[in-house]
Amino acid sequence: MKNAMMPVSVGDLVAEPSLRLVARTSHCGAARPISWVSTTELPDPVPFLRGDELVLTTGMYERTDEQWWELVDRLARLPIAALCFGTGLVHREVPDVVVRAAEECGLALVESPCEVPFVQISHWVADRIFAEQYDAVRANVAVQDELVRALLAGNGLTGLLSRLHVHLGRTPVAVVGVDGAVLAKFPQHAAVPDATVRRPVEIDQVPVAQVCADIPAQFESVLSFAANILGLEIARHQAVLTGRRELLGHVVEDVLEHVISDREGRARLTRARVPVGEPNHVVLATVDGPADRLRRLPWAVGQLVERRDDHQPTAVIDNTAVLIVPATADVAGIAAELRDRLAVLDPQVGVGVSTARSGVPGLRIGHAEARQASAQGPGVHPAGPLSVTGMLAGSVDLPLAELAETTLARLLRYDVEHDGELLATLRAYLDHDCSPSVTAKALAVHRNSLRYRLQLIEQLTGRDLARLTDRIELWFAVRALSRGAGEP
Repeated sequence: MKNAMMPVSVGDLVAEPSLRLVARTSHCGAARPISWVSTTELPDPVPFLRGDELVLTTGMYERTDEQWWELVDRLARLPIAALCFGTGLVHREVPDVVVRAAEECGLALVESPCEVPFVQISHWVADRIFAEQYDAVRANVAVQDELVRALLAGNGLTGLLSRLHVHLGRTPVAVVGVDGAVLAKFPQHAAVPDATVRRPVEIDQVPVAQVCADIPAQFESVLSFAANILGLEIARHQAVLTGRRELLGHVVEDVLEHVISDREGRARLTRARVPVGEPNHVVLATVDGPADRLRRLPWAVGQLVERRDDHQPTAVIDNTAVLIVPATADVAGIAAELRDRLAVLDPQVGVGVSTARSGVPGLRIGHAEARQASAQGPGVHPAGPLSVTGMLAGSVDLPLAELAETTLARLLRYDVEHDGELLATLRAYLDHDCSPSVTAKALAVHRNSLRYRLQLIEQLTGRDLARLTDRIELWFAVRALSRGAGEP
């Protein structure tokens, strides 16, 4: 790629024979570029100039030597590219004062004979500028096309960076994740550039990485384009992986809900590359919020850009991620990595890890274990003994919260109206195996006060605390309310 767009210079202008221009100062050979052409006969043209123009004039406005000197000095300080003085109409030749002032002020001064109209000079300069711009656009398109081909050729991120390295003047270039980790760089042996230019790689307007290089300004558009196509490629492959995760999620759901037989479930899981014949851990996490956020989350930018599949079979079911991890893998590290990824969506996310089991029944039990463990709160939690009551309390399919509110409605209303602390008393009583002495000590109340509260609880709920079935129902109601309030 060209380093920069180079429009016509003053030296090019003087060297063009068809224009018949004559250099009148020693500064006309300079390579100062001409940005545009301005023809003027104004008394003071300086306020209407932006700099680097070729200013054409016939000197029609009459000026004293002092005024000519002042004008030339101001034009040189602006600075303009050159002053072209037309002769043969107003002046037979360029006034000496103009020549002397231009030479002293460092201004390029050329003389144009009246036989060459100013419009011819303007057209020649414009044609050259537009030709250079066209060449620059064409070169830029060629570079962009090459970068796209490099990315799509199957060489992944390294292939893209190798071509980008060439078009950035062979300066080192790197892709760095949002956590500062280097995902790739080229050349491989080069240090990560202390980049003066960084361009974000975005998915759905969310930055997921940066393309970095220490480059001059003329290369910034190339770096920006590379970052854009990298984001598009990552988003494209993420869509592919998301589809696979959701497809596996449908299979896992059918297995868990007994929609299909174990035999069919085993066959479908095998086709999805889940080694159900070997012991596997189930790693599960449910994020708070809409399920669509989990679908769109870029889990691993390096994995996406290199078009790698998930290392472990991964299923997405609504707002729950389920990983099936072989017993031989580092399940603790995988669970921690999953937690870190999902924390972007839900900082309080809990990850449950089941014990390793094989077969379709083992997957069902592992899923239940992992779900129960994930409900313990933020962080990674290995599965404990599988609790039937815990599974029921954690089920999203049972309306336990609604039943709890109905069962305890009068008790809750009494607490609000009388500050009775009955719910806290009931929870403590059940948590201490319905032992009055232990409960009274835990609540720091007299046993008679506890007895009165328990009688009032029975009256308000219509349940008998001496009956096991009523105790179980009240335990579920209290646990469901605690879960709804975010308590453990």
